[in-house]
Amino acid sequence: MSERLHKLLAQHGLGSRRQVEDWIREGRVLVNGRAAEIGQQVQSGDKVVVDGRDVTRLLAVEQRLRVIVYHKPVGEILRRQEGDDREEVDARLPRLHGGRWVAVNALGFGEDGLLVLTNDGTFASAIARRGHELPVEYRVRALKPELEGEWPEIPLSVDLETATVNFSAVEPADGGALNMWFRVAAERTVPRGAVRALFDAAGLKVSRIMLVQWGPMKLPRDLPRGRSREIEGADLDALAALAGRAAKPTTGRKPGGSHGPRRGGAKPGRRTGGR
Repeated sequence: MSERLHKLLAQHGLGSRRQVEDWIREGRVLVNGRAAEIGQQVQSGDKVVVDGRDVTRLLAVEQRLRVIVYHKPVGEILRRQEGDDREEVDARLPRLHGGRWVAVNALGFGEDGLLVLTNDGTFASAIARRGHELPVEYRVRALKPELEGEWPEIPLSVDLETATVNFSAVEPADGGALNMWFRVAAERTVPRGAVRALFDAAGLKVSRIMLVQWGPMKLPRDLPRGRSREIEGADLDALAALAGRAAKPTTGRKPGGSHGPRRGGAKPGRRTGGR
């Protein structure tokens, strides 16, 4: 039975479909010794090589869908490029036997909070296409502008250069005399810059913005920064529904533990693409 090459590589966690297509255009993928083409079909027995690595045996193994939530701290990058010495998210994630973790949502180097990852790049791509439609919630810590007086009223919308961004809720959560945590929610995904601009409009200085909910996924309150947790059951089913497919029953070791950094950390020079 034949299958599209870029789909097969993505399903086995080697990258997202878009990444794999870029690799094919760059001549980094070979099938039976020849440069692969976009849309190419592969069959059982075809030899597939990516960046000099023979992945034929990996592609022959049926992958069990796995999804983890990771509490990403500020200062970690999703994928390090050659010559980049910044710390990479992968260094703290549980190991995969073949393939790699693919981010379902996106958090930049200076952002922290909920990061959802999967071993299935096709699954990640299907959800990412709907990512802009999903509700989000942030926890925002702001510094009180004056020691005396009331906190200023924070609007529910802010005008950016390109459009007006609307929020469904902005309300105090907890805090002290100098700092206050706010719950900030929107019915559709909003850029992090819009959250900061919202508080700027009220004359408040923001010291932290943390993503705590993205679509059906929530950051567990007991999950420390730099730790991950595998999800299953209703949470996995809700995410699978966004991708338009059913989650297969899990097998093997029951997930649920919080994974910390790998022993030894990340290998240097590797080429990879408090509430």
